[in-house]
Amino acid sequence: MRTAARFAPLAALALLGLSGCALEGPSEVTDAEARERFVAVLDATQRTVGGSWQIDDDPTPRECTIPLWVTGERFPALRVGDAPRDVQRAADAVEQSWLDDGMTVERQTVGDVLEVSATSEHGEVFILRLSDSAATLQGESECRPVD
Repeated sequence: MRTAARFAPLAALALLGLSGCALEGPSEVTDAEARERFVAVLDATQRTVGGSWQIDDDPTPRECTIPLWVTGERFPALRVGDAPRDVQRAADAVEQSWLDDGMTVERQTVGDVLEVSATSEHGEVFILRLSDSAATLQGESECRPVD
């Protein structure tokens, strides 16, 4: 029985590996640098789309979990802007910018709204929704361990 107990953690790690879960921790920067990197992408995306934006980022972190079951926190962002002059052109420009930054990008159309979403190598999430009446940009920062 002791042998089985000894191999249980190895079996759990093997299952995580087979399931595609990454066992990576947070990026090798300070918490402040990680937050600045996140905000820089949001700001650059706003500039790419153009127009004026209202920043409603929530300063309150949300709980998240870092593999292997380490409690962390991430910060949400919400920005609402003017409709771009050309929805398709704005979406193309943002998509290319995010791809250039090494992110995984997806696009979809939901009704009259064009959505471009991306995930960075650090687990940051960005969602841009564009229509003829408005633009919204949401995001979640990297999950950082709680001290």
